[in-house]
Amino acid sequence: MFETTGRTFFQALHAAAEKRLGQQHPCCLAIAEAARNPDATAVRAAQAALNGLPKEVLVALMADAHKALREDPSAILGAWGGSASRH
Repeated sequence: MFETTGRTFFQALHAAAEKRLGQQHPCCLAIAEAARNPDATAVRAAQAALNGLPKEVLVALMADAHKALREDPSAILGAWGGSASRH
């Protein structure tokens, strides 16, 4: 399931990183790769890039990603593969 939820999380985080850091920032590029393919190598690279950011930037990116996910419930429900419509 992390392949789905991880992708959704990294897509939201990537959008935040593009706005705050710019498309060509190394961290943004690492997050983009994790959003495309959240395998262990890409996730570790994104985590390392995130850990290299100043704390206030990291906190802002996480807040932006969390807000985007919170405001778009379909992003979370989509990770369930349609099971939300079943009772």
